[in-house]
Amino acid sequence: MNPLVSEILVKNDSKGRAKTHESEYAVLILSEDGLICDCNEAGANLLAGLHKNLPKLHISSLLPKLAKIELLKGERTNPYLRFLSRIGHHFEVVSMSGARFAGKLFFSDVEDCGLHRLIVMIQPVCQENTLH
Repeated sequence: MNPLVSEILVKNDSKGRAKTHESEYAVLILSEDGLICDCNEAGANLLAGLHKNLPKLHISSLLPKLAKIELLKGERTNPYLRFLSRIGHHFEVVSMSGARFAGKLFFSDVEDCGLHRLIVMIQPVCQENTLH
């Protein structure tokens, strides 16, 4: 796994808050134009094994709503996407195998070898705990 992915993952704290394990979040590293460059194991599961030889796959293939939203404003993640992330908006996620589920998204801007990268973390939402 790319060391950049490992650095981004949230660690458990000693009181059990933010109990997050690497396997729970799909972490995808995107280029500025939204193409998936790398991912962790959970991300690879969404990509149905395509992660080893990543085709030119745009993030909107997994997150259809992002096809209509600019990923970047200037050199940073679009503030609207950050807002949706903060309020816990549920995005539809479509895996390469066709499975659909709701997920919360988290965005980070990072520099990697002089290139701007966008990190997208997808946390699956347990449907029985929602009010929908």
